[in-house]
Amino acid sequence: MTVLTSGFLQNSGASLRFAPDLTWPSRVTSAGVETAAALDMSGSLQTALELTGKYAISYLNLYNLTAEVCTIKLTVDGVVIWNATFTPGTTLPLLGSIAGQANGNNDMVMQCDSSFLLEIQTAADTSIDLDYIARPIL
Repeated sequence: MTVLTSGFLQNSGASLRFAPDLTWPSRVTSAGVETAAALDMSGSLQTALELTGKYAISYLNLYNLTAEVCTIKLTVDGVVIWNATFTPGTTLPLLGSIAGQANGNNDMVMQCDSSFLLEIQTAADTSIDLDYIARPIL
C-alpha cells in the first residue's frame, strides 16, 4: 500500500509513470543530474528551481555554499513544505542521493501535481550550485 505524506513517496514500492521527455539524457551531466550553476541567492528569497506540471523529484543538492545564514523555502502545489533559516556547511543535501554518494535520504521521491518552487536566501552568496533530478510524470 502506498502512503503519501507531504508529497513524499517513501519505501512504497509504488511505480511512477514517466511522461515523454525526449531531451532527458542530453540535459544531464556525467553524474546523471541536471545542474543550475552560479545562482545568486543574496538579499531576498530567490527562485532556485521552479517546475510547473506533474513531476517526480528524486534529488536536490546545493553546493559551493558560503557557510552563512540562509533560508530554504519549498512550496509544493501551493503548500509550504519547508521554511527554515539556519547556517549550513558548504554542501547541503536536501533530497535523495546518487550512486557513489553517501548523503541525503536514498529512499525518497517528492511528487508535485501542479507546481514545485524551491527558494533560497543568503546574506551575500552569489554563486550557489544546485544539482537536481526532476522528471515529468503522468
